[in-house]
Parts: sequence; structure tokens; C-alpha cells
Amino acid sequence: MPPKQCPACGRFLRNAFVEGLAETPAPCPGCDEVLDATVVDGGATTQERSVRPPDLEPDLVRDRPRDVLVGWDQDADAEEIASWRADRRPFPTDAVAVVAAALVGGAGGVVSDRARPVRGAVAGMTLGVVLAAAVRRVWRLSD
Repeated sequence: MPPKQCPACGRFLRNAFVEGLAETPAPCPGCDEVLDATVVDGGATTQERSVRPPDLEPDLVRDRPRDVLVGWDQDADAEEIASWRADRRPFPTDAVAVVAAALVGGAGGVVSDRARPVRGAVAGMTLGVVLAAAVRRVWRLSD
């Protein structure tokens, strides 16, 4: 059985509050409308009322642009927008990926070759750089 709701504002009512309405009417805690047992229990409005917001009209949302960021950069010209999308300073993604892979590979190499940590670090860094460069190249080809 669904919980009882106020027919005026849709607020869910506590069971103790609804049981108390059998004895005496009381105001709704949400909208202060006076409720009694017949209004809460018997009305079709309480059974049909939904807490889900109404759906938007299809005509209102059908012609909206798919890009949620449309209009956020209205003061920028096309050249400035293109420069933001380019992969260059101040954040060169390829260089960051290769350096991070080198550091992770070096740390992994030191851990894996404890007898010769320098050799392990160099091998790990080399492997990390090669793998990161290959992954970034494949990533760019997929664009």
C-alpha cells in the first residue's frame, strides 16, 4: 500500500499523523490545509497523485541543441575556441601521458628488479614511454 499523501500539496504523511486524523482533523504539515480521514483515505486524488514531476512538452525539448555547452563562450571568437581545443601548451596531453608512464614504469622497474634497481628503473621507464607513446598514437588515430 503506498503511503498517504496530502491531496493539496502531495506531501507524504506519517502513519501516526494519518491515524490521528481518524479522531480529529489537523492541518497538513506542508501546506496547512485542514485534513480529515475522509480526504486522505477515500479520495481518488490521493491514489492518482504522483511525486514525479510532469514530463516536458515534446515541442519544448525537441529543438534544443545537443551540445550542453552551446553559448557558454559567446564572447570568444572562432580562433580562440580552436586554440582551446588544440593539444598544446599550457597542457600538452601527449607529453604528460609519456612522462607519467615513464615515472610509473620506472617505479615498477625498481620494485621488480631489487638486485639492480637502476637497471630496473631504466628498463621500466623505457617500456612505459614506448607503451604510452603507442597508446597515445592509437588514441589520436581513432579521432
